[in-house]
Order: sequence, then C-alpha cells, then structure tokens
Amino acid sequence: MGAGGFQTEVESLKAEGTNFVKLGEDFQASVVRLMDGLSALGAGPPGTQAPGGDQKEPEKSFGQQFMSGLTTFDSKADMPPWGDDDIGEKFGVVYEGVRDGMYESMGHLSSKLQEIGKALNSMSKNYAEGEDFSDSLIKQHVPNPQDPNASVKLISHLEKPKTH
Repeated sequence: MGAGGFQTEVESLKAEGTNFVKLGEDFQASVVRLMDGLSALGAGPPGTQAPGGDQKEPEKSFGQQFMSGLTTFDSKADMPPWGDDDIGEKFGVVYEGVRDGMYESMGHLSSKLQEIGKALNSMSKNYAEGEDFSDSLIKQHVPNPQDPNASVKLISHLEKPKTH
C-alpha cells in the first residue's frame, strides 16, 4: 500500500476506530451506572435525569417508606450514609470532592475515547482515498521523453555524426 516499506492497514484503522467509539460509550454507561448506584445509597447525584430534565428521587413505595421509617430516625432520613457528626462531615467533604472530580474526569475520558475512535475512522477514510488517488496516478500512462524505451520510433534517416 504505502511506499518504502511503510504500509497502512486501512481496515485495521477503521475497526479500531469503531472499537474506541464503543469503548467510550461503554465506559460512559458504566459511569452512569456507578453514579446511579451511589445516588441510590444517598452518596451523590444520579447519573441519569428524569424526563423533563429534573433530577428527582424515584418515589418510594409504601413498603419502602415503611421499612425506611423503621430503620432510620425520621430526622436523619435525608442525611448522607456517613452521618452528620464531626467525623462524618469531614469524611463527606473529602468524599464529595474526590467523587465530583472522579465524575468529571471519567466523563472527560469517555468523550476523549470516543474522539480518538472518530479520528481513527476519519484517518482510515483519508488513507483509503489517498491510496486510491495514488493508485489511479500510477496506472495512468504518461510518456517519458527521457526514457529510450518509452515509445518505439522508426528510424527513417541516419546521419553521420558531425565532427568539428
């Protein structure tokens, strides 16, 4: 494909580009599942939004409300799982900072993986077009006047070389 021993495997670029896009999408779905799981435990915002853009907690059934009432103090029902005492507050500050930074970096990583995949797909297309163009140029017949074998001419008249 390429000259001088350098070859580009267009189909490999295309396949790996598709793999990177899928990897980024799968990673993003995993981030959303993580966020939703932590949100269900009361340890962060949800990763998915309810229809209409509102981030509402899912309504609890009567049974869930009853069990919640039995296992928590009413005044502590909206508290984070680590509590609101001095140590719990300190833990919460550190945890939330790390959690929010992790969410941001994981979202960024997901988008970059997808960008890499799209760039590889674009690169494969460009290489394929370039190689098709080069191949068409190579296949064109262009006479070379400096090549004595380029075209056969009949010799009809011979002249003696001139000497000075």
